[in-house]
Amino acid sequence: MTQHNKHSHHHHHEVRGKNLFITIILNIIITLSQVIGGLYSGSLALLSDALHNFSDVMALIIAWWANKISSRKSSETKTFGYKRAQIIAALFNASFLSGIGVFLIFEAISKFLHPQIINSNIVIYLAVLSILLNFASMKLVEAYSAENLNMKAAYLSTEAQVFMYFKVL
Repeated sequence: MTQHNKHSHHHHHEVRGKNLFITIILNIIITLSQVIGGLYSGSLALLSDALHNFSDVMALIIAWWANKISSRKSSETKTFGYKRAQIIAALFNASFLSGIGVFLIFEAISKFLHPQIINSNIVIYLAVLSILLNFASMKLVEAYSAENLNMKAAYLSTEAQVFMYFKVL
């Protein structure tokens, strides 16, 4: 392998790490703004989206971790290596989303039984912010979505968020 190929390969991993970091930061911004906006406006939709974005943050962190772990070489005690880390990470993410779904069902029932007025302006402004930041996140992880299951899930999740906002607006 030439020196240039080594450099190119190393640079590829640096870019991925940088893109993942930026994507995580963007999703943290979305999550925090939606939690604050959801509590202030009384919108369960914003709170549920904040939880979904929080799960995106967790998925991105776990994808990064699983990617790092799964690239380790096999050993005498770990004959298969660490390739299953990606599968375990995907299982964790799916379980976390299921838990969020159950929580939201109970919250929705509570809101149905005790309705309140929602400040729709806050919801609209945060939807626009979320569209922009989720689109940026989607583009940052798109190139790596074919590499493993967790990156694909992160990409599809952010892509679904972007298109969901367009349907709502």
